Amino acid sequence: MLPMKHHRFQVVGPSGSEYSVVFRPNPRAQRLILKIDPKTGGPVVTAPSARHRKSAENFVKAKAGWIENQLSRRPDDLLLQPGASIPIGGVPHELLRSGEKGRTRLIAGEPPCLDSPGAALTYPDRVERFLKIRARQLITERADIHAQRLGVDPRRISIRDTRTRWGSCSAKGYLNFSWRLVLAPPEILDYVVAHEVAHLIEMNHSSAFWNLVEKSYGPHRSARAWLRQNGKTLHAVGRGGSAGG
Repeated sequence: MLPMKHHRFQVVGPSGSEYSVVFRPNPRAQRLILKIDPKTGGPVVTAPSARHRKSAENFVKAKAGWIENQLSRRPDDLLLQPGASIPIGGVPHELLRSGEKGRTRLIAGEPPCLDSPGAALTYPDRVERFLKIRARQLITERADIHAQRLGVDPRRISIRDTRTRWGSCSAKGYLNFSWRLVLAPPEILDYVVAHEVAHLIEMNHSSAFWNLVEKSYGPHRSARAWLRQNGKTLHAVGRGGSAGG
């Protein structure tokens, strides 16, 4: 029998498809909460304690239609494998593996390519590592510019594999960003960086905060709209885990 924290409910959606729902007791939860886990892509129900298992199961069954609807709207995973096409800087790039030796690099052309020679088993790791390094370079450059414009000094910049946020700013002045921003057009990456740098002054989303974003970045509504419309697609890139290495 699975440990309680890994207990699963099986639920059948309106179309007849069956879904496995993870049950997670959490004493900090005030009520039953059903969501789609951004890391695994599967449904999870959280309850205040293990004693709520039966009520959680009934709750999940009543929400079967919601689960099916949410999963049907989720973009398919786009694994980092040769032959796939991913955006880099908003431009589609074909992923290549040209041989057993060589460095991972961008190649101009029609279409442009990202080539990563080496072992097939570790191909996804090499490509992701390349993209993370590129993301750090671009984000750090833009953060320095926006910090200078606003007269602030970030204490640390981290690049992470986040699934629900594009960026965050801690009270200690630490800035964190999703590596997948490197997939977005440059002006979208720049907006997110400006957004988080502005949080070094205003840790809220007040009018004063948005004035800082506009002062450093300029008009930002179209960038915010772009992220709302395309964010899920970018988060699907590389999802599903590494092939090894």
